[in-house]
Amino acid sequence: MDRAQKPKLELSKNEGQAATLSARLSQLSKRLAESDRKAFQELFEEVNVTLIRFCWRYTKDEDASRDIVQDVFVKIWEKRATLDPDKSLLALMYTMVRNKALNLFRDSHYSDGVDADDVATENDPAPDEQVDFGMLEEHVRQWIDSLPPRRRQAFKLSRFEGLTHAEIATVMNLTPRTVNTHVMLALRDLRTKLQALQKDHQVHEH
Repeated sequence: MDRAQKPKLELSKNEGQAATLSARLSQLSKRLAESDRKAFQELFEEVNVTLIRFCWRYTKDEDASRDIVQDVFVKIWEKRATLDPDKSLLALMYTMVRNKALNLFRDSHYSDGVDADDVATENDPAPDEQVDFGMLEEHVRQWIDSLPPRRRQAFKLSRFEGLTHAEIATVMNLTPRTVNTHVMLALRDLRTKLQALQKDHQVHEH
């Protein structure tokens, strides 16, 4: 199999079952805390394929994705006693998979003999441009933190974690349409604040 070819994996649950899956995972989380091995097997059957598809977006390698997801399941079992059933188990696993995939990319990047300090190009911004970008980055971070909680969570899962709206719907126990609304409103809020910041800079420049 060509490892660059996207694996033909299907979601284990469709969008209309988001709420049911969320409630089921909460129950599985409680049973896991009691070292219920059957609950662990049920969790694997529920989300294994979904997590592999998610991981593949980062690795573009099905074998590596399967290894990462399996390692995450092992970690979940090891920390089963500390799982909080009131928090999304799926969101936790998505985050763990993403972090491991990014770590794999980082490790392979450096194993090729490339040092981060050597990756400078003639297109790098000048020092004053870097300062401006840093200031903008800080503004954006503050704007995101000021969003309403559910809107902020949906936006972060979409833009930072790379989840689809269907996956976010499962994590947040919402419909995909509601998730789309949250993300669109967040983008509108950020765009409005950015436009105001640009106007403010133009006024000070003149």
